[in-house]
Amino acid sequence: MKKKIIGVVSLLALVVILATALVACNPYKWNGIGGGDPSAEVESNGGYVVKQGKYLYYINGYEGTGGSNNEWGTPVKQSIVRSELNEDGSVNNATTKVVVPKIIYNSSAKGGFAIFGEWIYYATPNNDRDKNGTASTTDTDFMRTKIDASVTQRLGKINTRSAEYLFTPTRVLYYTSNTISYIDFTGMKTNKSIDDAKGAKEGVLAENVSSVAWNMASDTVYYTQTVTGDNSYKNYNELCSVKVNGSDKKVLATEDTFVTDVDKDGNKTPQTQPLKVFKYTLRDMFVESDGSHTLYYTKTHYIGSDKQDGLFCAKAADLVKSEKELEPSGASTLYPLGYEDGALAYNAASMYCWYDGKVKPEDAVQVLNASKTIWRVDPKEGVVYFTASSSATTLEKISYKSGGNATVIMSEGIKVDWLKLDFIGDNFYFFATDDSNFMHTINVKTFDKNFEDEDGNKAESAYIGFERDEEDEEDEEEDK
Repeated sequence: MKKKIIGVVSLLALVVILATALVACNPYKWNGIGGGDPSAEVESNGGYVVKQGKYLYYINGYEGTGGSNNEWGTPVKQSIVRSELNEDGSVNNATTKVVVPKIIYNSSAKGGFAIFGEWIYYATPNNDRDKNGTASTTDTDFMRTKIDASVTQRLGKINTRSAEYLFTPTRVLYYTSNTISYIDFTGMKTNKSIDDAKGAKEGVLAENVSSVAWNMASDTVYYTQTVTGDNSYKNYNELCSVKVNGSDKKVLATEDTFVTDVDKDGNKTPQTQPLKVFKYTLRDMFVESDGSHTLYYTKTHYIGSDKQDGLFCAKAADLVKSEKELEPSGASTLYPLGYEDGALAYNAASMYCWYDGKVKPEDAVQVLNASKTIWRVDPKEGVVYFTASSSATTLEKISYKSGGNATVIMSEGIKVDWLKLDFIGDNFYFFATDDSNFMHTINVKTFDKNFEDEDGNKAESAYIGFERDEEDEEDEEEDK
């Protein structure tokens, strides 16, 4: 079974032709590709593959940080492309088209791109040149392009390529230097390409922030905030929430939230309850099926120095009544499963265990060791899909409810040191390291790694992207 790889020669010719259409009044000129379904449900925002209706949008392989060659219309590899899906969910490579001819990159593993309605939102290296002609190597542009490639707009620029960020239908949020900032683009016109972010507004959502938890499926941001002013000497912080648009700001936990003792006048007395005055660190959040939120956080208290109280989860609507301890050593590495099932988290010996808050932590099921990374949980089957933390050559699964032996699903090189590995339904998407980091896919339920046809060809993942024509294949053989 022969692999298919991108047709560089034919595609570069296409790019050159299209690039000549650039004009000064529209630096983002690109041939519209039509199609798209802005009203369709979106799946998997925040990674490198997003499904919207019958279309699959994905980053076309991985090449690197982009260097200084990120001019609009130039990149093909690591750009965003679109393919139509066949009825069985497989990708129709013949329909693949470039939607965003820019390098998609940010070093944060929590980044990726997103689709809301008719717009694709993404981060790309800014290579603007200074007065000496030197291209920036540190700035990031936040941009959006319509799903039919007809309009592209720069929303704003930040001076880092490592910030955590969140795309929403109205704002881009980013977290740097203990501050959550925003770029609000609701004032931008939507019918033409814009390079100078005209109509966008920048501002600050929250300051003195020490940790943050957000999700592209939610309009609420959770964060912890350092206490300033008269109470700054006290050893606690506050756990807060705010809507993406800046409204409905709340303090969910503060100095005396978990203090239950009162004095004779009915006042809470935190000064006599030092073990119940906490500092919080948010670790993650989970959007439940009913739209409510479960928060995962660690807590410490201070007696001479910070003392660890453990890893907890609670419903954001009422932390006090719903809080339950998951793991006592304060694990920071975890995979959230929701309020009822708790989390898969490290124990003190750096073993992944299943903590549901119902059994004693010492009785939790040990699932995996620290050399593994969990990428997806299938709660119906009770299994997790995982790889080695580095140089992954297999995708495996194991029961997190009973432990036991792992099953190898696929044996191929998998790039695991950038964005999270993507699953949409039963389809697994990944950059294949043995194919120069181009995009591949398998169906984890139907893929048979032991298959071999009558000619001795073994089962392989399917390349998705551009077809290479025969002339390109001949050129490659000559180069070898």
